[in-house]
Amino acid sequence: MARGVGREKVRELLRLAVWEVDLAVETGLLRRLPNRTFDPVSVNAAQADLEHFRHLLAAEHRCNATQAAARLGISVERFKQLATGLAPVAVEEIRKYGRALVVRYYRAADVDALADHARADTELRAAARAYSRSEAARKAARTRKLNLARAQAARTEIEAAKPALNRDRVDVLIWAAALMTAASVWPGPLRRLRLIVDPRVPPLVATLRQARLTPAELEAMLTALLARATELIALLIPPHEAERKLGVPIDLIPDDLQRFGDHLFASPLDELFAAPPSWLLQARADQELREAALAEARRAAEAAFRRHRDEQAAVDAAARVASRLSDTSVAELFDLPIEVIRSLRPKSGRWSAENVERLLRNTPLGLQSQTAARAEADRRRRHADNRVTWLAQRRLGWRRQWAELFDVPLEQVPQGVGRPTSRAIDAVRRESPAWARRASSD
Repeated sequence: MARGVGREKVRELLRLAVWEVDLAVETGLLRRLPNRTFDPVSVNAAQADLEHFRHLLAAEHRCNATQAAARLGISVERFKQLATGLAPVAVEEIRKYGRALVVRYYRAADVDALADHARADTELRAAARAYSRSEAARKAARTRKLNLARAQAARTEIEAAKPALNRDRVDVLIWAAALMTAASVWPGPLRRLRLIVDPRVPPLVATLRQARLTPAELEAMLTALLARATELIALLIPPHEAERKLGVPIDLIPDDLQRFGDHLFASPLDELFAAPPSWLLQARADQELREAALAEARRAAEAAFRRHRDEQAAVDAAARVASRLSDTSVAELFDLPIEVIRSLRPKSGRWSAENVERLLRNTPLGLQSQTAARAEADRRRRHADNRVTWLAQRRLGWRRQWAELFDVPLEQVPQGVGRPTSRAIDAVRRESPAWARRASSD
């Protein structure tokens, strides 16, 4: 068997990198023997025509999508679209940026074969962009021409409709509000118009903006109306004041009465108030009838509520009375003397139906017989007596502590004094009542 050539010798003869040697073996350009050396015949053949060998090896180089796109001079996205039918020679899955990425490698020769397609695609796209730009330019020119015509028509309309100072006062206010909105300028005397909504202002604002007036032109028109608009604003009456003055809701006032938004002018209101027409008198009468009906409905509702409350209170009182049983009834239920039952009353002092029902269901030992009942009554009596004695002794002990603390006689400490806590002692020392002061000796 012929002796093989080592890898370092092959690299020296063919001037290859390690990865190029491995690629030549994988693609069959060099043959590796079982002992990991290289077949001298294939090495000599490659050395004999080194340029052809390098050309074949370059065709087998592997490129990922980024390298292939750079090789063709196109973007990665365009390469992926062109390489839909191109089979990769290797697929590798790597983890990068915390994600699993799939990298596909393509033969350099297969990538170079797409050069004509990439060039044609680039030229087509450039032509499409140029055509699109030309179409956009023509469209923009048509749009500019149309906008100029619209602006000129709007300017003509504005010049024809521009209000004179002696014209209708509502028109003056509408134009002032529209000019302020279009120019985004709100002079102090006219700032009140910003809070009033009138449906005739937005269409005029749209016309002013379509006319493409400069800010200087808008402000000049507004300045011409400023003094007159300021006078007219002072004549506007808010809707609540108009309702109060006329005595009818603002919705009942006819639309032909001059108004800006929901505000009316003072002079027409004064005329209506001085000589009320028939519709105003009828509206006032209808309003008074409605208010009277509402007041009567409120009174009826309040009276019904009071009746219901009184009836419910009476029902609750009757239910409470009905739910209480007398000592005689309870004595009959448990077959016990009435004086014994009277001494066995609960802490509330009343026999409720629920309590008696519970005692009948689970009768305690003290109610099962006369002897047990008398014993329970005696126990309660003794407990009450002992409690009184215990409370008296406890209060006596408290009085003794107070007497010792303030060095006063025991009889000087009042019977109703409380427990001598630290807070109570501090309070007595601050206030110094008469019983806590020691009598001065002569």
